[in-house]
Amino acid sequence: MPLLDHLREARTRIILAFVGLIIATIVGWFLYPSVFNYMAQPLADLRAIGKEAELNFETVSAAFDLKLRISFFIGFIISSPWWLYQIWAYLAPALRKKEKIYALSFTFAGVILFLAGAASGVWIMPHAVSILTSFAPDTSVMLMKSSTYFSFYMRLVMLFGISFLIPLVMVGLNFLNILRASTMLKAWRWAVVLSFVFAAIANPLPDPWTMSVQALLLAGLYFIAVGVGMIHDKRYDKKQAKLDAELDAALAKYETPQDVDPA
Repeated sequence: MPLLDHLREARTRIILAFVGLIIATIVGWFLYPSVFNYMAQPLADLRAIGKEAELNFETVSAAFDLKLRISFFIGFIISSPWWLYQIWAYLAPALRKKEKIYALSFTFAGVILFLAGAASGVWIMPHAVSILTSFAPDTSVMLMKSSTYFSFYMRLVMLFGISFLIPLVMVGLNFLNILRASTMLKAWRWAVVLSFVFAAIANPLPDPWTMSVQALLLAGLYFIAVGVGMIHDKRYDKKQAKLDAELDAALAKYETPQDVDPA
């Protein structure tokens, strides 16, 4: 496909992904009350044990702005199958039929991994609120800016959701024969270190156990990606060796005496 056609295809896929995101955001607008209450539940739990924890809408338009942002957040989550599919659809014209099946499988796995990562962020958030607010004196009143609290919540969920997609990207590059499994395996030390660094930065909890579990989970996904890549590389190398042998046999069959090197 010529470069301009690639650019047009990319534009089309981006537009389709954006349209799907907008539609999902409209759905999120109607789901906002339930999602808002769920996201604010950690503060309600604090009030249930006698602590003063309230949200503050600091400007006249803050409530509307928050509703719009949370609706977009909901839309991004529920439209993840659609925008992940658009990535596959952009790559599909360059793939053979069997490779398209692989790519569709990547889309399905991407949805599962993204939602699993997002769910881990949702699971961590109540614990983070409970632990971090425990440092406030009992006589204090925790008046939180609504924009800050929900931005923290949404950023945490998005970071964990996207981080779970990194191993899938590695497998995709391997299946496109861009990145070898041996190359990934050589960088395993860096992968482990980066997993712990990411978990230390993204995880809001001060205890080392939650951070370690999150880092080990990311490192485990990395090694699973390496294992899948090794299986693919073994099959690819075997297939290439067979093709090379067939090519050498064909060249030898049609080789004339004049083509033979006297040496």
